[in-house]
Amino acid sequence: MWRRHLANHYALLQSVYFKLPPTEVPGEAGALANPPVQSIIPAIQRLGALCKMGVMGADIALLLLRFSKLILNPNDISPIFKGSSFLKHKSFQLSLQTFYEDPETAELLRTRYLSEAPYDLDVLLQLPPDTLGHAFASHMRSNQLEVVFYPPLEKTDDDDIAYLRRRARQTHDIHHVVLGYPAIDVGEMAISAFYLSQHRVPLSALLIGFGFLYTILREPQRIEELIKAIETGWQAGQQARRLLGIRWEEYWETPLETLRQELRIPLPPPIFTQGAKS
Repeated sequence: MWRRHLANHYALLQSVYFKLPPTEVPGEAGALANPPVQSIIPAIQRLGALCKMGVMGADIALLLLRFSKLILNPNDISPIFKGSSFLKHKSFQLSLQTFYEDPETAELLRTRYLSEAPYDLDVLLQLPPDTLGHAFASHMRSNQLEVVFYPPLEKTDDDDIAYLRRRARQTHDIHHVVLGYPAIDVGEMAISAFYLSQHRVPLSALLIGFGFLYTILREPQRIEELIKAIETGWQAGQQARRLLGIRWEEYWETPLETLRQELRIPLPPPIFTQGAKS
């Protein structure tokens, strides 16, 4: 039985990840005849068994299944927004403690500071080209990004994690601009490493993990590029001020380079302009 399960998973890897025609494993004639959807069933059954045994919580198993969609389609980031049951995990509580320890971020937590309205890109584009506001608006327009992109979140009045998630979504692309990380695969890996470095954000760690898995399975020739991006983000996170504690809306008219110096952010490395795939 175990050889049939192994064969089925081998077929799944071939047909879905590597897109090669399945071949039979010696001694298991016809074992790979099942289509990929049926091949997933044993894995789901084993996850269910682990949940019943108490080895893995059902919420974590569901989260892993959802995140596995990123391997099939890295451009579909919807699984990131469906891990609400994971927010009670110990890793989130440990991450939350790092926000309390930073005075600026703790103040935002206390006041629940948010931008009152979506950013007006037309207005920001009127600012001088060297300013944060103009650079942000140009970034959004050139990448065809929506200012209001993320799905709605729960109320944030009495939930620190919900507030931080909402603020992070509001300012994520500002972070891309300030750090100089493009809105592409390696840029997202770098910014995930930055968040992990500064605040031990669990979802950032999961994204990096699936980034490794996707690269090994689909684009193994880019593994060095991935590692350099992660290393860049981690080191920048150790050096820079805590970005989630900053009221970015007060800096729209500040020259971007001046702001980077104040925040101790190093210039982005050339890895983001060489061989990156948009």
